[in-house]
Amino acid sequence: MKKLPIGIQNFSKLIKENCVYVDKTALIHQMITQGSYYFLSRPRRFGKSLLVSTLAEIFSGNKDLFAGFAIELLPYDWQKYPVIHISFSGIPCENPQDLEIGIKNFLQDIAQPYEIILDDKLKSGEMLKSLVKQLAQQNAVVLLIDEYDYAILRHIHDKATASAIRETLKNFYSAIKDLDQYLKFVFLTGISKFPKTSIFSGLNNLEDISLDRTFNTLLGYTATEIVGNFEPRLIHSAERLECSMQELLEEIRVWYDGYQFTREQNAIKMYNPFSVLLFLKNSEFSNYWFATGTPTFLINLLKAKDYPVENFEAAEATESELGAFDINIMPLKTLLFQTGYLTIHSYNANTKNYLLGYPNKECAQSLIEYIFASMTQKSGSYLNNVVARLLAAFESYNYEQLHEVLVQLYATVPYTIQIGEEKYYQTIFYLVLKMIGADIIVEQPTNIGRIDAVIQTKDTCFIIEFKINATASVALEQIKIKKYYQPYQSSGKKIVLVGIAFNTTIKNVSEVEFVELN
Repeated sequence: MKKLPIGIQNFSKLIKENCVYVDKTALIHQMITQGSYYFLSRPRRFGKSLLVSTLAEIFSGNKDLFAGFAIELLPYDWQKYPVIHISFSGIPCENPQDLEIGIKNFLQDIAQPYEIILDDKLKSGEMLKSLVKQLAQQNAVVLLIDEYDYAILRHIHDKATASAIRETLKNFYSAIKDLDQYLKFVFLTGISKFPKTSIFSGLNNLEDISLDRTFNTLLGYTATEIVGNFEPRLIHSAERLECSMQELLEEIRVWYDGYQFTREQNAIKMYNPFSVLLFLKNSEFSNYWFATGTPTFLINLLKAKDYPVENFEAAEATESELGAFDINIMPLKTLLFQTGYLTIHSYNANTKNYLLGYPNKECAQSLIEYIFASMTQKSGSYLNNVVARLLAAFESYNYEQLHEVLVQLYATVPYTIQIGEEKYYQTIFYLVLKMIGADIIVEQPTNIGRIDAVIQTKDTCFIIEFKINATASVALEQIKIKKYYQPYQSSGKKIVLVGIAFNTTIKNVSEVEFVELN
């Protein structure tokens, strides 16, 4: 059985250590033979670095590494080109000065095996020009830049530092536009598409394939690829979890599938490769991807936006909003999409808007738990206990327990947060219901908004309305008037209307009323 390539971003090492490589070389061949300047944006840990390493090996002419893969049978001359492979995640970037020195040292390291002498007095952009021109005396040069935006994102919470670092990168990247005659191929990857870095304005022939339907499956795994490459591991996991293969694959889909990087209606959904690999290693479902990096900058931005988490279910965005944002203006939905917490669900050809939502259970559950902990200063285990007790109350029609659990929940919100923050209570309610698995419908006629929720158990549909500074009977009346229950009348289940009233004077739930619908 081949090894799992967990954490391996070097293609040569992956092959030599007998790891599984999910073959993407047919798409890579199409890319390198039909174009020469590309940019690709994908979330972190989605395989960008391995892709860049694979390109480096192809352009280095190392055909032996690709035995048995699709590209071996495709027409390609395997000519050897000088490759400049820069990964910004490995360059110091605490400040613009460190970044500039780090880039120059990186270029010096690349030049050394070629016995090229670079003038250390040159700025990084000029040094890149000098290196490319000298390498081009051997053959046209391939320029591969991985995580071009790493230094900016590292300081995205500090606008002054991020802007200064952007200027350093701008001066470096601006050198590329004058090197066209010396370059065979240019490929850049990153998470975000920052303007004012000279990449997207200076390189007029740079093709952004981030939302190109042809390359939707270039990174990540498809369902077919998972079965085809990891069948022995899947069989082992099914045995350990005591379930059928069909049940296992469905659960993997729920947890880790759902990413889409194109507007096409019937596009193939992509699985998070990092999470799938760790699941196959451990045979245990968990939030692997989210846990690899605490999104502090994201939580800070959510706080600044008053935690509009209920809007993530159906956020609309234009293609330009998905593609780029400025350091000084950071639309939350853009950042959530580019970092992988939201993905494309559909595209409206009439409005030309993309509809975004959570890709899978891992993203939804992890983000909700993290926001809940940030808002209430309570742990995820506390949230799980609350969720379990609420679900038990619904399943047993125990509305006294429902009221009791909600009162206890809101009593945990720190007093410093409660002052003047009515929106917090609504959001906490949403978060808890979402963790239960509720089907949430959001309306926002005011800046406070209103939440309607549906919780379905085996036998019952609960239609819930939450009201602030109004009675529970008013909440029930709204459900009846707006007929929120209609889509569920054909389900064959009992329908129960639940009105929950919140009073800002006592800063807690004041009433819970219910009516069984005939």
